[in-house]
Amino acid sequence: MIPVVTSFHSLFVFLFEAFITLLATYPIIGSFSWFIGAFCYTFLFKHKQKDWDTIPVEAEPFITIMVPAHNEEIVIAHTIEYLLTKLNYVNYEVLVMDDGSTDHTPQILQLLQKNILISVSSGLKKIKEKLMPLILGLVLLREN
Repeated sequence: MIPVVTSFHSLFVFLFEAFITLLATYPIIGSFSWFIGAFCYTFLFKHKQKDWDTIPVEAEPFITIMVPAHNEEIVIAHTIEYLLTKLNYVNYEVLVMDDGSTDHTPQILQLLQKNILISVSSGLKKIKEKLMPLILGLVLLREN
């Protein structure tokens, strides 16, 4: 039964106790809500999307993927490899922007550029089409 408030002091005490109770139970209620949300997503909504719709290559707009790189020696090679080989998109370029890294990021980018040039000179048309924008982006970066 809800207590009947008879004075200002008892109203203040009631509100203060309700506030403290809310603060004390918030982590429990919040974590329970997150758990229910994750459970619902995993078992109810995650598998509703069957497949992606295929878009004809002619309808794909040309996009530029810009990769900022400042002291990214640990992940830059994997990131660029992923962008050039694993995307399900054809009409794009990758532009890597290194703004004065103090680690080995510039050397890794130069090594990637040399490997890309070797791959392009081997005559693989698909690799040339995908890697040429990166080569141009690295050349532009080095000149600026």
